[in-house]
Amino acid sequence: MAWFNIPPGSILQHFYLKERIKKIPTICRRFLDIGCGNGYVSRIFLEEGWEGVGIDLNEEACKFNYAFNQKYISSKRYTIINDDFLKVNLPYDKYDVIVSYMVIEHLDNEELANFIKKSMNLLYNKGTLIFQVPANMKFWGIEDDIAGHVKRYEMNDIINLSSEHNLKINHIAGLNYPISNWLLSLSNILIKRQEKDKLTLSQKEKTIYSGKRDVLLKTKFPRIFALILNPFFLYPFHLLQKFFSISVNR
Repeated sequence: MAWFNIPPGSILQHFYLKERIKKIPTICRRFLDIGCGNGYVSRIFLEEGWEGVGIDLNEEACKFNYAFNQKYISSKRYTIINDDFLKVNLPYDKYDVIVSYMVIEHLDNEELANFIKKSMNLLYNKGTLIFQVPANMKFWGIEDDIAGHVKRYEMNDIINLSSEHNLKINHIAGLNYPISNWLLSLSNILIKRQEKDKLTLSQKEKTIYSGKRDVLLKTKFPRIFALILNPFFLYPFHLLQKFFSISVNR
């Protein structure tokens, strides 16, 4: 995996996901990655021996994903779809896991209800939904406006959402603390300098754009950054994130 082109916060999230998916009960080890973007999250499942489908609105991201995960596509373990999850038919009827990283914060209430309804219909009995969302409205900033977010989620929002749609919460965790907090001001400066023109896009255009953003020192990095943007250097921060993680198990 080209670690030096993955933001440090995403690398930490991937550490956490890799540990969690080992605990998921499965029937056929099949996943659906909604909003798969560049394919990094799909790659984690594929490297663990799963098969699955990635779907994303952003055509450029899907092309990158196709090249990045080519060997799994060639072996017929992975399929990429450039389309809207709510409108498209999928290759399989059922999945063990449906994962959506940074997706539902783009959806209004009606879209979110349809998203969850379709997801539940695609899951095996006792299948698993994995959501990752930006947290805490007090941190709302220019990145949320540019990416087309509708909201940031509080812990109570997730609990209320699960209650409304009869979902059982197995695990909730707050991740990336403290590294994301340390980098927040710098992130906002970089985004304002390089992406402020995207504020004029429509909500749908912002959502599509968010599937593959190219912000120097935010989402892409010079190769020299491989010295620090790698699992070995960042693993202590993963342990730190776990120490500070606000987790709920039910």
